[in-house]
Amino acid sequence: MTETESIARRSEQPERARQTRKIRLGTGGSTIEVLAGPAETDGTVSIYRWHMAPSSRGPAPHFHTTFSETFIVLEGEVDYFDGHAWRTLLPGDTAHAAAGDAHALRKERAEPATLLMALSPGVPREEYFAQLATVDERDLNRLHEAHDNHFVDDCGR
Repeated sequence: MTETESIARRSEQPERARQTRKIRLGTGGSTIEVLAGPAETDGTVSIYRWHMAPSSRGPAPHFHTTFSETFIVLEGEVDYFDGHAWRTLLPGDTAHAAAGDAHALRKERAEPATLLMALSPGVPREEYFAQLATVDERDLNRLHEAHDNHFVDDCGR
């Protein structure tokens, strides 16, 4: 069988119903949708769509040691910190933080925003996002440590 035949046969198979998992981030109305987890991409990437409510602020400056993050603004305006300076991202703009690079997001405008987040290699963040909404203050540091979030100085936030 040739490569073309193999692809054609796979495309004839009925499509599997795929359900996007939506995670609520507290009571403010922000949500994260899981578009592709590491199990679906053989660990290459995880992709999430973050709907930031008008009241959403975004995470303080932090870094990850085991994965990089790429952000693509779909709607609204979001400020991005690259470890040195803040800049405003508009729809279509992209920002990338390699593993170990400090970065942050903030949304100061009273309007919603939507971002795509791609994590590489793919890491499962669903549990982390879900627990952020319900964790009490004393367990927050443990949650961040367990999920490779390391916070740094507030860098002019």
